[in-house]
Parts: sequence; structure tokens; C-alpha cells
Amino acid sequence: MAAPIPLLLKLAAATATGTAALLSLRHNHRLAVIRSLRRDIHDALVLLRVCDGRSGETSGAPPAILVTGFRGHGKSAFINTACRALAGESGPLLLRSVTAPLGFPPATVDRWNVRVAVAGSGGGCEEHKVAVDECVAVELIDAPPLPDPVAMTLGDVEAAFDVGSGRGERLPECVVLVLRCNQPAMERHLSVRRVGDIAGVARDRGLRVVVVLTNRRSLRSRKQAEQLRCEVAVGARTDCVYFIENYTANSSAKGGLLKAVRNDFDTHYAALAIIRQCVEYAGLNRKQLSQKLVSLTALSNDKSSAAMD
Repeated sequence: MAAPIPLLLKLAAATATGTAALLSLRHNHRLAVIRSLRRDIHDALVLLRVCDGRSGETSGAPPAILVTGFRGHGKSAFINTACRALAGESGPLLLRSVTAPLGFPPATVDRWNVRVAVAGSGGGCEEHKVAVDECVAVELIDAPPLPDPVAMTLGDVEAAFDVGSGRGERLPECVVLVLRCNQPAMERHLSVRRVGDIAGVARDRGLRVVVVLTNRRSLRSRKQAEQLRCEVAVGARTDCVYFIENYTANSSAKGGLLKAVRNDFDTHYAALAIIRQCVEYAGLNRKQLSQKLVSLTALSNDKSSAAMD
């Protein structure tokens, strides 16, 4: 009667070994996916620098991505999340963009440029060897939050896009609009309506918009998430709508103790996919501006030739 016990132990050991092997395979596959996406971003940035050099523009300038949104919707948290994913960090969450609890004045009162190098860039960008400004990097522009959707006007949106332009700072080449999912129904509908206004102002400036919906886990079902995504896509007139669950300062400081933030595959993948799309949009924006410059130069030369004749 004692014979079945070793057999059960062997079966349990085989099951545990198989489960561990599958989990390890899944973990390695996810790491490979994240590294591949980072490498794709790196290659796109290198190509962007090469094209800038050929067109005569300032070579090496990273794409400038304006991140905007309403107060308390996760704008600054998204910047911190994107930087963590791009830099390949682990451990406690490093805050590049300052956040503040609701009920207090906003922490961001002026434009704040955050430049982060892509991890594993290669080509001389190894850690402690080359300055970040010389590496393949992305520049995220953290602007002050937009006013409440009830009181927001088109002038407020224009002012948010123009923050820092009077001081000669770079203009944005792409816009990321951050919107929170877990809002009451009436507030959500009003915010979605305002998304269309913000996207319209961006398009008038020749900029493309990427909408990021935060707090994905607050939605009860996949159907509800798809309905919200479709509603936002129609309002903003774009298919570039992403869900993400941001890393927050609360997740790294629980119970008064500083804790390491566990990197989440879905969060990393979404953040990198958003940045990859923004880099693509920035490249299209530069190409369009370059073509306009060539057209204006040709027109000016034609007028000069006609005047000489």
C-alpha cells in the first residue's frame, strides 16, 4: 500500500518542474519582447538622426513629445512610467516628473523637459561613458495641467502648447493626451468631448495626437473598455488610443517603507508602444516641415530669378 506514495511524489515533482519551466519560458519570452521593442525604438531614433543630418537640420535632437492632460488624470505618472520602461530600470520608482495629491496646488507650474536615453542603445551609449544628451534619447515635455473640463477653453489649450516657446525652447513634434478611465459617467462624457477640442488644436498646428487612458483596471469588463476606447477614438478622430496602468509613487512606498516596484509586462509594453508611435509621428512631422522648407526655398529662388530677369 506504500507504493502509490512515491509515485504521487514523482508526479507532483514532474508537475512542479513543468510549471516552473513554462513560467520561465513565459518570463524569458516577455523579456525578449520588451527588448525587441526597445531596440525598435532605438533604430527609429537613429534613423531620425541620420535623416536630420541629411536634411541639414540639427543632428541628434531627440523627438520632443508634449504630454498634457487634466489635473489628476495621470499625466506626470505616465511620464515616470515611460521613463522607467525606456531606461530599463528596476527597484524603487524614480520620479522625473513631480506629482502632487489632489486637493493641493499642481506641482507642475511651468514647462519641464525630461530627457531619457533608451536602455541598451549601443553605439557608444554605454552607461557612464557618454553624456545622455549625446545618446539616442527621447524628450518628454511635461506641461502644466489643463483646467477642469467644465472651465477649459481653446485658449487654455493653445497656452498649454505654447508653454516655453517664448524662451526659445523647442516646439513639440507630437502630443500625448492622458485621460483617466475611472471617472463618473457625466465627467467622462465631458472629458471625451474636450478631447476632441484638444485634438483639433493639435491638428491645426500640424501635430498628431496619441490618447492614453490610465487606470485600466478600474473598468469592470473588456466590453466596457472597448466601448470607452471607441468613444474616445471617435471624439479625438484617431485610432491611436492606448490603455495603461501607470506606476505610481504609492506603489513604491507602502507602510512608510520604500519598496521595489515590480515591473509589469503590460505596462512596459504599452508605454514602449506609445513612445514608438510618438517617434514615428515625430519623424513624419520633421519630414513634412522639411518638405515645406524645400518648397519655400524653391519658391523664393523662382521669385529671385524672375526679379533679375
